[in-house]
Amino acid sequence: MGNIKKLLFVFVALMLATTTVHAQTHKYYDTKHEVGVSVGVGANTEIIGVIGDAVEIVTANVVLPILTGGYSLESQKYIYGDASYYPTVAVEYYYHVNRVIGLGGIMAYNGMSRDMFVTVKDNNTGTRSTQKTGVAKRHNFSIIPTAKFDWLRKKNFGMYSKLGVGVSFLNESQKDDAAGGTDYSNTDAVVNFQCSLLGIEVGSQRLRGFVEAGIGERGIFSAGLQYKF
Repeated sequence: MGNIKKLLFVFVALMLATTTVHAQTHKYYDTKHEVGVSVGVGANTEIIGVIGDAVEIVTANVVLPILTGGYSLESQKYIYGDASYYPTVAVEYYYHVNRVIGLGGIMAYNGMSRDMFVTVKDNNTGTRSTQKTGVAKRHNFSIIPTAKFDWLRKKNFGMYSKLGVGVSFLNESQKDDAAGGTDYSNTDAVVNFQCSLLGIEVGSQRLRGFVEAGIGERGIFSAGLQYKF
């Protein structure tokens, strides 16, 4: 029994010594805070927006266009031009409660803009043309509490995963250029998430670049910079 206690004491002493040496030679583990900024593509709200636009084109939004003299309206629905997308920009913060788990969250934004048109007929000549009447926009803002799991941390390299659930606010607006025309705005709140299956970070102990692949509001692929302190 005495020998077992001695062996146990030696084992604990060796573990403590190893931990102390490890901590002294791996100062980057001492950083508790982490902030980052990234740009991504294929976010959940981008996909929702594309689906919504397709349905909207088919189903309605009857308008009262502002027409110049001599023209008559050929269609009671807007025609939408090609969309210009704003990629998902995200900022994030994590507090590392230990070497593996960091708790924090993500704030993300993306959007889309496209011109609105109507088809009109010139009553004098009978010719038809398409006239721009306004702009349709989408603005998506998300807040997602997130946990980061550092399953590989080296001095200049790391690999991790992230998982979080939060809420997104989706605002859609349509506004004619001329006063008195359509001025529509609506905001919906939806549950959203982020699941980064694989993240890779490379750089110094404090400043690193990173790339992530997964699914969620950060996008299918994202890349950015992070600072640890």
